[in-house]
Amino acid sequence: MAGKVGPDFVTVGRCKGRGGVEGVESVERAPRSMALLGSVHARLSQRARARTLFRISAPVFVCLLVFTRLEWSWGRRAHEMINAHAVENLPEPLRSYFRERAGYLVEHSSDPDQLVADDPSERPHHFTDADADDTYPFPRLEQRFVRERRAPTAAERRNGDVIWQIETYTLRLSRDFKIKRWGVANQDAVFVAHYAADLTQPLHTVINYDGQLTHQAGIHARFETELVNALGDELKLAPHPASDVSELRSRIFQELVASYCARLAVFDADRRAVAGRSYLDPGFFPAFEKFAAPVADERMSAAVSFVSSLWYTAWVRAGRPPLPPPSKEEK
Repeated sequence: MAGKVGPDFVTVGRCKGRGGVEGVESVERAPRSMALLGSVHARLSQRARARTLFRISAPVFVCLLVFTRLEWSWGRRAHEMINAHAVENLPEPLRSYFRERAGYLVEHSSDPDQLVADDPSERPHHFTDADADDTYPFPRLEQRFVRERRAPTAAERRNGDVIWQIETYTLRLSRDFKIKRWGVANQDAVFVAHYAADLTQPLHTVINYDGQLTHQAGIHARFETELVNALGDELKLAPHPASDVSELRSRIFQELVASYCARLAVFDADRRAVAGRSYLDPGFFPAFEKFAAPVADERMSAAVSFVSSLWYTAWVRAGRPPLPPPSKEEK
């Protein structure tokens, strides 16, 4: 677990013994390079401006986000930070290889989100609602995904197939390394990272993805975008070192369950922050930041470890091929 960011730490990782949606027993399903790190923080850190933006845009979020599931993932800043930290979390020689490409990996970290507007089929690739047709600890999904290694059914695609996408793009990246397709490897590394990071966002694993079932509409953007933008350099990510993943689907499923368990801390932080006030109250966001910052820190640290481990695993599975020297990529 990452270090504490603020007081009143909210426990991350508690999981309900039964199914259900944060106290709702029966619901109807809703519609569906370290210098570079410094530059990312400096370019995007405007804490006061982020808070002002939140207060101005809150009514819009409450009205719009409750009705439709848009192309949500970690916000742009979070994806940039995750990719930049993931590069530095790699062992050599892969760290030097990815440092050479860090600018591309950071700049294009949100490219998969841009596809959603043009291709509706892209939307389900960014989440998996684990509680849509199963209950914790999701034995049916584990049986199909991990043990039987099945492709997603039509229903599973509708509930989000990010867990399958992570495997698909990790294997693609491994193939790129094997046949020395370095230019394509850059693109596939972006998709591996984006989908893997999305899975570590707790609200990408539940039906109640925007608090629409618990009177917390807008929590999705509050947590993954407004909070991260406001915290900036206060997020002191502490990822576990990258490691070779021997059982890819098993590791992906573990990340799904860990993220699902962390959802309670997100909802609880929001609930505590709004108690006795409205979401537009000037005191709400500072309170939400205090309660939710540890969750964001832990989840983004998990994302860095997961992303870097998948990049490393792709290279190991390719046979640890020699990597190209700096500035001599083969297209």
